[in-house]
Amino acid sequence: MSLPPAKWAQAGLSAGVPLTSQRGKAKTVLLSMLWGARNEQLREPFVARLEVSQLHSGWTSTTDGWTLPLWHAPAPAGGTGEPVILATELGLGPRCFDLTSGRSLVQFLHQRGYDVFVFGHRGHREARPPSRGVRVDFDAISSHDVPAAIQTVLAQTGAKRVLWIGHGFGGQCLVAHMANDGDRDIASAVTLGSPVVFTPLRSTARRSAAIANALPATWRIPLDRVQALLMASSKNLDMAPITRRIEGPMARSLILEGTEPVTLGLIQQMSRWHDTGQLVSKDNHFDYLEGVQGRRCPVLVIGSSGDQQCQIEQARPLIDALPQSEWWALDEGWGHLDLIAGADADRVVFPRISEWLEKSREACWTNA
Repeated sequence: MSLPPAKWAQAGLSAGVPLTSQRGKAKTVLLSMLWGARNEQLREPFVARLEVSQLHSGWTSTTDGWTLPLWHAPAPAGGTGEPVILATELGLGPRCFDLTSGRSLVQFLHQRGYDVFVFGHRGHREARPPSRGVRVDFDAISSHDVPAAIQTVLAQTGAKRVLWIGHGFGGQCLVAHMANDGDRDIASAVTLGSPVVFTPLRSTARRSAAIANALPATWRIPLDRVQALLMASSKNLDMAPITRRIEGPMARSLILEGTEPVTLGLIQQMSRWHDTGQLVSKDNHFDYLEGVQGRRCPVLVIGSSGDQQCQIEQARPLIDALPQSEWWALDEGWGHLDLIAGADADRVVFPRISEWLEKSREACWTNA
């Protein structure tokens, strides 16, 4: 099935503003000098050369007054145009899905005829609140932001249902949306390294969470700046906890271009997940994992034994809740970021995702 020509024309006219670089040349030079002083023995560039992103900026509005970014790479003319929404890990932006050829889930899906969108929630730097000092939490994102993005995508593409791919936090957003009876909007989905049960925080992380809980929930942590400084003052081996398959220059480019500030309201709620062990609402009254029990939406759950952000036993319980789900485990050579930007993700992970989504392409156009 293909979109009617009128829809392709409309998509072409509403391409939006191209996604641009978040870093200035002066900043890059200073960070490069700092990194070079720490890694004199290495003979490699500080950052990789990234291609121009295929994503363009667009917007959606929520019922509680937020205006949110929604990036878009329109399907190629002649493609079937099933809409797929990509949702990032917390603290990552849209660029992490579209670094360069061979490191781009956006381009991989686009080449296969999909209409690709990247979800932006109220915690993103470009989100526009209805008033100053508005708290950002996971419950509001799942109950307002996710439905708004889906409805905008459906209206723009003419589809009845969307496909969803969530990395880390993006997969948790999917779970919460489905628990809120949103599974009717989803034809099929994939989660990558998305924990749905939690272990207690270790001592250092527990102290950090205690500090975060004592601060105003409306504050933002400039994670992008912190990560850039930590990365520039580190050695290549220091990146091992988050990636084992992304070479140094590309990993540093991902951090410089792909990280975002994080609101304390989200951190505070997520720290409580580690206290309760469950993916719960901020008042602890609703367990989102319990809420998806028996839902019929097909979900491919991907985990890795080498993912320090999400241990296999933290992701796998989603399988027990969903009768049409499937589990796929990668070995310890795959870190958290490798699932979306590893050197061979386009040969190992992306084809498996495409194979799963292929089964439900036609379902995007039906109400069943």
